[in-house]
Amino acid sequence: MKFMPLIYLSFFLFFSLSGFAQQTIGKVTVKTDSDIDKVISKKKAYNKSLKTMNGYKIQLFFGDEKKAYEEKDKFRGLFPDIPVKIIFRSPDWKVQAGNYLSRLDADRALIDIKNDFSGAIVLETEIDINQ
Repeated sequence: MKFMPLIYLSFFLFFSLSGFAQQTIGKVTVKTDSDIDKVISKKKAYNKSLKTMNGYKIQLFFGDEKKAYEEKDKFRGLFPDIPVKIIFRSPDWKVQAGNYLSRLDADRALIDIKNDFSGAIVLETEIDINQ
């Protein structure tokens, strides 16, 4: 009788561990409605039709027209790989460069650009999407 609790404990442990050994890896199948696939394809088509989105640009200059074109030409000569354009919003002409998706990317580019354009700043604005 002294060994009965030990036998019960051993019996319990044996069967509880064997229960874990019976687990098998299964396969999960996800079934979706065809309407979901239609919505996803419409969203993809809409995204491809977009020409702009929210992002960041670096503003190099704002002021008069003549100086804006000079700054744009100077920037193109120094940074030919970064897109630059002139925007007119009365009464100022603005020179903005880059199309950055994140503030971090714009700030990284600003470090190099500040060497030649000390007044450059990062702006949150619409950017062009290159497709």
